[in-house]
Amino acid sequence: MDEQEFIFQLRLVVNSQRSILSDLSDALSEMAARVSNALTASKEITDLQRMMEDVEAGVEFLDVEDLQKWNADEETLKKIYEKRRDRFSDGIQSLRFINWQQFVRDSKIYCTQKGMDSLLPWESMLSEESIAELNSATLDSKYRWDKWDYAFVGAAGVAASLTDYLLVGIPKTMTYRGIKHDGSPITAFLKKKINSENGTDTWFAEWARTLEDLCKVPYDRVGNSGIAGISGQTHRLQTLGHDPILGMVFGVLDILKGTVTAFSYDHLSGKHSLNVRILDEEASSNLIEIVLRQLGHLISDVGTEKGIPAPLFTLFQGFNIPSPFSPKGRTIGEIARWMYTNGYDLRHFITMGIAPAVIEIVLRAYIMLRQYSETGDVQFMLADNPKYRCMLLTSHAIACAGNAGKIALMQGNPLAINYAEWLALVRYLGPSVKYWIFDRTRMHLAHIQKVNEAGWDELCRTTDKLLTEVCGRSYSTIELR
Repeated sequence: MDEQEFIFQLRLVVNSQRSILSDLSDALSEMAARVSNALTASKEITDLQRMMEDVEAGVEFLDVEDLQKWNADEETLKKIYEKRRDRFSDGIQSLRFINWQQFVRDSKIYCTQKGMDSLLPWESMLSEESIAELNSATLDSKYRWDKWDYAFVGAAGVAASLTDYLLVGIPKTMTYRGIKHDGSPITAFLKKKINSENGTDTWFAEWARTLEDLCKVPYDRVGNSGIAGISGQTHRLQTLGHDPILGMVFGVLDILKGTVTAFSYDHLSGKHSLNVRILDEEASSNLIEIVLRQLGHLISDVGTEKGIPAPLFTLFQGFNIPSPFSPKGRTIGEIARWMYTNGYDLRHFITMGIAPAVIEIVLRAYIMLRQYSETGDVQFMLADNPKYRCMLLTSHAIACAGNAGKIALMQGNPLAINYAEWLALVRYLGPSVKYWIFDRTRMHLAHIQKVNEAGWDELCRTTDKLLTEVCGRSYSTIELR
């Protein structure tokens, strides 16, 4: 028999014996309470204590005559004895030892009949300190939240929601469904400072006008581009080259090939279609020059009246699906077009970013301070910690729920959507779903493997020491009949 099998069998035996002894202890306590009540009714306390000591000293020699002075007749004592014997007959039989295999088998049967966990008594061989150490080392306890985690997650989410409603608002003051809504003061400030038109005389305006003359691009042409529905107000939304992220791919390719890649718009059907048109312009082959020209053109267009769209917002034109929230049955692409023409550009996107920034600042500061207070180190890998990711995800979910409430309070105005906050939620949702589906089991296995040989050796030494001490003691034998 190997060591692991013996330990498993030992657990079964210890578990069954501990259960039996627990039942015996409860029964003896109940019997002692009955005897104590009977003695209290007939004797003084001092006499009762002396009698109990005598009874305990000679319990194996006790008979019916010895109990008559307790005013209990033989029939009553017999019923008490039969009741206790029937209660513990199974347990008493399972304690009989013939050989080790039979003893383990009977213990396993007893555990099954009583519905007990056969592995439960392992902690009976450990000290309270060892049990606490093992419990704190589990993977679940490592990532378990406490009251402070819940408090800061909730506070960060609520703070972001209030920031979204009070400061972010909508891009401009407008009347929607008969109710007037004030525009964001922060967006108005940014559009005033980041402005390259209307005769504004600032350093950015001068720089933008210089870049506009130097950084000409083919996808900026409107008149003869061959793209349906394109105009001076919407061409920055329709062309992929004007997107801050997509432009670094499609804008560079358009400059390289002399083409324009854009969504066309049919006013009658309301549908958008992606098109690529070849223009009669000289293509460029210097990649560094192309990239610099692309960046310069984006900067020159940031301060225009309509500005450039928010990152990846251009792609929403490709959804020719009627929105369930649109009272007129407009498609998602048409709603995105309407939002852009009403000030939903990169400058308002910067304003929207304040809400998720509040969450990031509050939670990351809390996590850093707590990490420092517990470990004395402020360096930690937040991206690899499922608990911290889940905390950030929950706060962003609270903020997105608050943004949904903000949209409802503004009569479903699409301009109230906090695009930056929803992007932050998606950013943390992906890794969290991956952890819940794929990584949790793998991390559990990796955590178990971290229990090194030294730890197991220490556990075995502690167990051997405890068993040696217990087996070395002598105990009085009590025969149960």
